[in-house]
Amino acid sequence: MAQKRILNIVVGGVEHNGEWLLIKRERGDYQQKWALVGGKINFDEGIQEALLREIKEETGLSVEWKGIKAILNEKLKNNKTTITSKQFFIFLCLTEAKSDVLRESDEGELCWFSNEDIVNERENIIPSDYLMITELLNRKNMGSIIELDLLEENDNLEIGVFKEY
Repeated sequence: MAQKRILNIVVGGVEHNGEWLLIKRERGDYQQKWALVGGKINFDEGIQEALLREIKEETGLSVEWKGIKAILNEKLKNNKTTITSKQFFIFLCLTEAKSDVLRESDEGELCWFSNEDIVNERENIIPSDYLMITELLNRKNMGSIIELDLLEENDNLEIGVFKEY
């Protein structure tokens, strides 16, 4: 049996002229779903350093760091059995891009979304990323702590338990 562990992830709300940058995931979890840009934090790497590296690798963008908006403890569970299959400790950070010129990568398609586009594409966005974009990134305050369960059944994903501290 594989050892269970929590993956430390950093994701960025990359904003430019009122639009958010999303990537259609080609690898890893939640393939073919739109998501915020980000990835794993390497050993001995800081949160800001990891985010700026991931954004540069996946998009070619250099961004301005704005801060940590929230920390999330996300558990992926089977909706029928409620057994946790994966767990992510997510640092949600806010950044601002000075340019909207993107460099495609093998991570997936990149696209800028208005707030209206995000609402219209809700079914194609990872539910927890949708929540991060619509609820957490738009808040004035920094540093919310969130625990949530992301329930998976067949190819459907939905938010289960949600707690904010």
